[in-house]
Amino acid sequence: MQKSNGSKVTMGDVARIANVSKSTVSHVLNDTKHVSTKTRNKILKVIEETGYTPNLVAKALKKSETRTIGLVISDIQNQFFIDVIKAISDACIENNYTVFLADSNDNARRELEIVQSFCERCVDGFILSPTTESEKYVGKYVKERNIPIVYIDRMLGTDGDWVGSENEKSMEKMTDHLISLGHQRIAFVAGLRNISTTEERIRGYRNALEKSGISYDESLVIEGESRSVPTEKRTIDIVQKMASRADRPTAIIAANNLMVLGVMKALDSLDIKVPEEMAVAAFDDCEWAALFHPGLTTIAQPCKEIGQKAAELLIDRIRHGTGSPQRIYFQTDLIVRESCGAKLDKSTGKEV
Repeated sequence: MQKSNGSKVTMGDVARIANVSKSTVSHVLNDTKHVSTKTRNKILKVIEETGYTPNLVAKALKKSETRTIGLVISDIQNQFFIDVIKAISDACIENNYTVFLADSNDNARRELEIVQSFCERCVDGFILSPTTESEKYVGKYVKERNIPIVYIDRMLGTDGDWVGSENEKSMEKMTDHLISLGHQRIAFVAGLRNISTTEERIRGYRNALEKSGISYDESLVIEGESRSVPTEKRTIDIVQKMASRADRPTAIIAANNLMVLGVMKALDSLDIKVPEEMAVAAFDDCEWAALFHPGLTTIAQPCKEIGQKAAELLIDRIRHGTGSPQRIYFQTDLIVRESCGAKLDKSTGKEV
């Protein structure tokens, strides 16, 4: 809103109309000091009536704070990240922060360019789903500049906070479930090797096999990819080749919800029935998993909790400075449906 002379409404104008000091208006806007409910409501009413908006740029320059966060995701098409992004956005809005979002396309150099671009816009910190080479580029860049950063999903060896799921025990739990149903040749279409999530899930898979006295067969663990279109095509090729083996597996675990689409398409093209001829399970649950026929057995990650915690942790770092890096693990849930051959009670949905 503008005043009659064409100039914008200022904090001084709000203070004058509300008959309070500018510092009182500032305390209400920034929540920096207790102001009585009556006075607060009077100031808020004047702000609403005049259309006053704070000069955020001047405020940011004065405080060296812009209340903005850079969020860089390795694959924005992955449903897991879509759910995490929503939770981060909600938490930031609740804390009066704005989120700048970008997709690195799982490319370390592009990721660095995005981070540098966001830094030019004076973001206060970053939440990053790292690429396979983030430590070499972005990790070094933010560490040299002491920029607050929280990593999600994949964990780097570099200093910095991290929030994600407990992968090893989760994968062990899923493999145990398949073994309990009589499967011994279990294939795992994994993600990219030499990243934390993939290696942790492979360890969990091996742990379950060894615990049950089943030999680990390296040929049944196949490296997938991370991006959606190549992942699906590569997964179809992998499954078609695997299914043509004389000693083909009786069960397949896909490392994420993108790869499982490739698994299901490949099995359908080969007319291999699920679960009668091949059990299928996937890491990551989503709404459409229950819509498959048969319903898809999955590991459900707590996306909302991961995103919310990452945002809260970063905002705390921005406001209160440095401290020892935190590693926050969330437990997952095994969602048993019919795709592995489990018998479910139709009235309760529980395994029988």
